[in-house]
Amino acid sequence: MSAGSGAERAARRRLSRGASGLRHLRWAREVLATLEAHVEHNPSLADAYREALRGEAGALAASVQALSGAVKPYRDFLERTRVRYRGRVRVAEHLVREADADGAGGAAEAARERLGEALTALAGMEETQRRPLKEAVSAEIDRLREAMAQMDARLEERVSAALVESLYPPLTDGASRVADDGDPDDDATASPR
Repeated sequence: MSAGSGAERAARRRLSRGASGLRHLRWAREVLATLEAHVEHNPSLADAYREALRGEAGALAASVQALSGAVKPYRDFLERTRVRYRGRVRVAEHLVREADADGAGGAAEAARERLGEALTALAGMEETQRRPLKEAVSAEIDRLREAMAQMDARLEERVSAALVESLYPPLTDGASRVADDGDPDDDATASPR
């Protein structure tokens, strides 16, 4: 096959770079599970190919673990710390609306001051806490994507392109997440593209 057709196949199986760290983690875990399933359950693999896949699974597992190590603290931060700051801003906005509706000049002034403080605290938190965590996730996503591209190239030299293609789960329109019609609780519940 031509390089163009290989590039087209790779593009079809690639999750969008803009997808979240959590969605990259899901995608990579799906690929890892399929690699491991080929090793364990594909009787048509020659021993040399089985060993190649086993080696790639070990390398990919390390990349998945590294991404997980960056995603977990970021998700914990978003779901615990950041929501508290956002809640504080919403309360301050509510107090401003209430004071404005009551026409209480002094109370409105105090409420606006609290809102300013809450917004300043939110901005500071975004800069000092969120940005470094998000950068760590982004760096691990880049490393994972590069590792998977290299894995594909190595495998395509040894096994069929169809086998490499089989490693990748279907994606939703826009390649923003793994398609999973079988799980209505999954945020990826959608039809493949």
